[in-house]
Amino acid sequence: MIREASLSEMRSKNIPKECRVLVNRGRGNDELAPADALFAELTARKAELELEVGKGSAEAHNQAFLDCDFERRFRKQIQGDAAAMARLAAIAARSEYEDVYLVCYEGPTKACHRRMLMRMAEELFDAAIALEGIEPT
Repeated sequence: MIREASLSEMRSKNIPKECRVLVNRGRGNDELAPADALFAELTARKAELELEVGKGSAEAHNQAFLDCDFERRFRKQIQGDAAAMARLAAIAARSEYEDVYLVCYEGPTKACHRRMLMRMAEELFDAAIALEGIEPT
């Protein structure tokens, strides 16, 4: 099964190192991370919204995801990248015989691209997934 965790949850959930796939940029799986331009746009919009609702706010973060049309753009990025699709297929195949955790920065109250990857693995490769966090609507 494909599961999720934030960086801070890796230890509290006792996730073995060999079961973790870090999907944030610079952690060995850059093909599964948001493109620099998309991430920069999300970060800038989140900063604007945080001026209204407070720094570190889940509300600002989740609204920025929606305002940037993050999911549509991220899915297009991944589906247009052969290396990303191959990596996602490999994760889905591996998850048939062991739990695989997609790990990124965001906790369960903030939208995260790892949940989009999990849903894509389910939709495209019939992977079993266990979503724990929220998704903005």
